[in-house]
Amino acid sequence: MIFIAFMFMAFRRVGEIVTILQGDLPPSYKELSHWLGITISVIMAVAVIMIGRILFRYKKSEESKRELETRLTTLFHNSSDEIYLADLKGNLIEVNQVACDTLGFSRQELLQKNFKDLKTPKYYETVEPNLKRIIENGHHVYETEHVSKEGKVISLEVKSRLIDYFGREAIISIARETTERKQLERKILSAVIKAEEKERERMSVEIHDGLGPLLSTIKLYVNELESGDLEREEKEGMLRQTNELINEAISSARAISNNLSPHLILDYGLVKAVESFTKKVNLAQKTQIRFESSLQRGRFDQTVELILYRVITELINNTLKHAAASKVEIYLEMIDDLLQMTYMDDGVGFDKDKALGEEAVGIGLKNIISRLRSVNGHYRIYSRPGAGMLVVVEINIEKTKSWSKS
Repeated sequence: MIFIAFMFMAFRRVGEIVTILQGDLPPSYKELSHWLGITISVIMAVAVIMIGRILFRYKKSEESKRELETRLTTLFHNSSDEIYLADLKGNLIEVNQVACDTLGFSRQELLQKNFKDLKTPKYYETVEPNLKRIIENGHHVYETEHVSKEGKVISLEVKSRLIDYFGREAIISIARETTERKQLERKILSAVIKAEEKERERMSVEIHDGLGPLLSTIKLYVNELESGDLEREEKEGMLRQTNELINEAISSARAISNNLSPHLILDYGLVKAVESFTKKVNLAQKTQIRFESSLQRGRFDQTVELILYRVITELINNTLKHAAASKVEIYLEMIDDLLQMTYMDDGVGFDKDKALGEEAVGIGLKNIISRLRSVNGHYRIYSRPGAGMLVVVEINIEKTKSWSKS
């Protein structure tokens, strides 16, 4: 519009020059020159207004851009995870403050490094294959280890993605520390091994002290019967004794087998097995157990039933041994696809962190956690000294079905 106004102004000036050179022009030309002046003024006014609007919009756009940059910078540097931006060869382009704090390097020091410079020897050779997979697939999730400036090894789970960074391809990686999780997994694995060894020792004692003497006595009786030096009445009496010993051995073997895999679980399911166990405890102990279920004798995957039964019996055993509780409440119910078990006692309580720590003497809670992890179960444990205990266990039945099929 400004260009058109200038063209009209030039045309008008040409007319004025012609007037000076040739004298007076027709009145119509003078009228045209007058209207050209008005038109030029209107066009310039409109152009000025439009320029003002453009400048206002540009100012707003710049403010929005600065605000967005501020937000992104704040998120980038205040994320709880380490964030790395690198080129396709693994050279670092940008890092957030968390990465600097975790590794102990300054930003300038890190920007001089390649991903390989941060790895432990165990993961050094994985850098190139990981970069190749990210470039080929556009994304990749993997585990790795970084070494801090002080030599501390940090376990990480990394999610990397290919992005456009100012017109060129780059790799953004978000790394979440898994050192504590790895330590917990090692604790749980250690607890599982200890629990298995303890179970083997217990079974060995039961077989040695219970079934072993019975079988040895039966063998003695059979040897005596084979000798042929016995009277008829003595043989008949010895046969009766042998039959009684055999029956006792069978009962002992059945009891041992039942400890390994309770027949009530196999025949009647989780609810019946828990009901039977709690009734026996109520008869023999001062602690009274209240068990309620809305499952209506429903059956689940046998592995899930057996593990949840073991978890409940382990919790009851811990309460009886350590909690000095007078009351225990257990609830089983289905919430959508979740099989939920709630366990409460009014005992002395405990320090949960201490019970799961390195110095913990018992392995009950760790054993429970390891069992639940084997079926992708989730748990929440609430307790403190003098406040009893609450345990909530949830197992996704649909996920368990797909897990068991695989």
